[in-house]
Amino acid sequence: MKVSFAYDEKDGFRTDVENKTEVILKNSLSNNTKHFSPTEHLLLAMGGCSSDDILNILTKMKEPISGFRCEISGERREENPKTLTHVNIHFIFKEKISPVKARKAINLSLTKYCSVSIIVKQGGADLRYSLTIDGKNYDFDKLPEQALAEAPEN
Repeated sequence: MKVSFAYDEKDGFRTDVENKTEVILKNSLSNNTKHFSPTEHLLLAMGGCSSDDILNILTKMKEPISGFRCEISGERREENPKTLTHVNIHFIFKEKISPVKARKAINLSLTKYCSVSIIVKQGGADLRYSLTIDGKNYDFDKLPEQALAEAPEN
């Protein structure tokens, strides 16, 4: 895997990887607020990585997935290094699926498969998630490892 970018005074950093869609990262010199910062990209990567796992796992569990959304919020330290201290990933399913299967898929992703989330946790962030299915909230104020240990098999 290899990526690269070049500095652009107006926009920030522009990726220049051949045959890939351009990504622009905000930096402090240009401070172009229409682009995401590297930390916002990290939150998006966490959501994208875990969501891909979860949707694949649920598809294998024969759960119907047609409407899905992921919202990620994070808090950073005030002092340098301004690492993430808290992250909450909110998974939203528009259709009725099994909350037990959804919870199992989420916990597998956040504890075993999603390398981005696991790296952020190893960096000291408190990673939690919440879940909405067909308009009903299933908030788990537990770490993924605790929720996984308590999840019933079916």
